[in-house]
Amino acid sequence: MINTVSVTDLKQNIAGVIKKVQTNGKPMVIIQRSRPAAVLVDPKYYEVLEKALEDKIDLQAIVDRKNEPRISSKIVAKTLGLK
Repeated sequence: MINTVSVTDLKQNIAGVIKKVQTNGKPMVIIQRSRPAAVLVDPKYYEVLEKALEDKIDLQAIVDRKNEPRISSKIVAKTLGLK
């Protein structure tokens, strides 16, 4: 079940809503004019989401570069003056 709170109720009880999000760890959708306006999440949950998104972006970059030409480590080392 999705937790929701209206903007009006949020204004009247910000501390209580934050406490509820922290206690159950589930996001709280903030409703304004009968539509979702924002989502309040626990910082730990946000960090997990952010890390998952970064991982997804990194994996997509690997897939996108899969068919690019490869350069040997010897050529890279020589170009950088390491050999």
